[in-house]
Amino acid sequence: MVKGMKELGKVISGSIDKGVKIILEDTEDIERYPIGSLVSISGTTHNYLGIITDAGISTFEGNAYAVVNPRTSSTIKNVLLKVYKDKMRIQWIEIALIAQRSSSAVSLADTMPSFASVLIGLEDKDIAEFFGVENRIDMWNIGIPKTPKEIFVSIPINVRKLVNLSFGIFGKSGTGKTFLGNMLAGYMILFNLIANDEKPLRLLIFDMHTEYALELKDNMGNPIADGVAKIFADFFLRYSPDEEIVKKRGLRFLRLNLKSIDIDDIRMIAPLFGLTETFLHYLSEFKSIISNKFRLGDYWFLFLLLSDDVIERLKEKEAGGELLEKVNNLIKDKTGFASITILRRQLEEALKKELGAGAFASFKSQSAKLKRILSYPFTIDEDPIEEIVNNLIRRDGASVTISFGKYEKETALYMLIANLIAKRLRDKINEKTRAGEEPETKIVIFLEEAHNFLGKKTYRFSPFGDIAREMRKKGVILCVIDQRPSELDPDVISMLWTSFIFSLTERSDIETALIGAPRAHLFRKIVPLLRNREVLIFGEAVRFPIIVKIRDYKEAYELFRAKRMELMSEMRRREEGFREAGLL
Repeated sequence: MVKGMKELGKVISGSIDKGVKIILEDTEDIERYPIGSLVSISGTTHNYLGIITDAGISTFEGNAYAVVNPRTSSTIKNVLLKVYKDKMRIQWIEIALIAQRSSSAVSLADTMPSFASVLIGLEDKDIAEFFGVENRIDMWNIGIPKTPKEIFVSIPINVRKLVNLSFGIFGKSGTGKTFLGNMLAGYMILFNLIANDEKPLRLLIFDMHTEYALELKDNMGNPIADGVAKIFADFFLRYSPDEEIVKKRGLRFLRLNLKSIDIDDIRMIAPLFGLTETFLHYLSEFKSIISNKFRLGDYWFLFLLLSDDVIERLKEKEAGGELLEKVNNLIKDKTGFASITILRRQLEEALKKELGAGAFASFKSQSAKLKRILSYPFTIDEDPIEEIVNNLIRRDGASVTISFGKYEKETALYMLIANLIAKRLRDKINEKTRAGEEPETKIVIFLEEAHNFLGKKTYRFSPFGDIAREMRKKGVILCVIDQRPSELDPDVISMLWTSFIFSLTERSDIETALIGAPRAHLFRKIVPLLRNREVLIFGEAVRFPIIVKIRDYKEAYELFRAKRMELMSEMRRREEGFREAGLL
């Protein structure tokens, strides 16, 4: 034991696999030892770090019975408690060993503290020796450890390691995932600007609730502080399909290009629209007839949607009338038919003739279900996705947020936009590598509600599945964000090298989220008891598993603003120096 340290308890039993049991000293108050707290044990040859996984009180039944016996008077009970309280009970805690330190090094715990090893108070220097210190280059303060006695010393996250391999953020709604996501994204931007690595880092953030591009909100919907893309607006392009926030908040308008939608995209959103397997089975034949026989190519999906009633509704709107005029000109140019109405009639006759009455009935009933897509902002001309992807892959490009504004609950729109961007990004990078070129950037994709793309039924034909499987060595990794990790494909979970786990209560979610944690079974009881902003972290980006209270985002926000101003001033001074030297 370290000389002068107070003994708080002693090791009496346990094992590395099942955890260590410690009897607390009579003078200790067990209420000060919450589950998930970090503690220190002084052994014979090692000092150990552990996390409390359970706590309790055992009593000597004879003495305790006298205290609770209803026939014992209150006076006698009070005397017994005052005199014999410490002799009636044993206070104990159970600990999962996470790390050990000898005179030479720190490592994961692979030895057991000897019998009667002493529980001692945790000090600042212990945290630094085991977890390292913040350097504000690649090591950044993620928060403070959960400890019996609060210690205001930071746990640093290694951003350099974090951005090299895919990672996951899991937790129920309202536990702090978006606060953490913004904080990590801010650290990545700062790391990119300060570390000056060979390849610049780009972020692609699918921002369902518009809290990365604009402001983070509390549980009542009140703004708390600016999101990362607003703070670092000079380094982000911010897009949205919500025309109102585009106009009011200065974002770029992102319309869904119907020409880019393919069969796999429809297959992924099929459950949201209740599309039948019969319709999906015939979809490739529908596409072939429209694209090839009627020579409409990439416009096949548009003509899948343009039924007579849709055409009539479009005529009533100014933008719809303009679209129909474009479509009619397109039809005359490509097919020779005089109008969309005539083409539509011919198209239906061809489908009925070539596929039969059953397939045609499926076409009519099921394609009608997809009409809702025309209620989203759409286009058949412009291609903002090309601009988005080019910015991500160019050295002189920018990071990107896609924020959904009023469409935050429109999962189909989110999935279509995300898939179109992911496909284009995957294809562009593969084109580069096939041509023998090295990708110019590293890209981190923040993917909220990731099970929509990487679930057990979607993973194999999602472009994000391709990215997860094949693109790490090409510089693209995923930040997988989800409330239900058990719905993700097991292959996805196996690819995550760092995990951030907020409170989860479903057993299947807990077990899935803990895959990859050392001695994961010891942490199962802890995860449901985590409070808001408490997160269990393990993996490559942190030295040892640890439960951290995430730093206040307002504090991180002030840091981001200050560092941004400092870096922008430095960049301006550098430019002026180059200009004076005649290099610009």
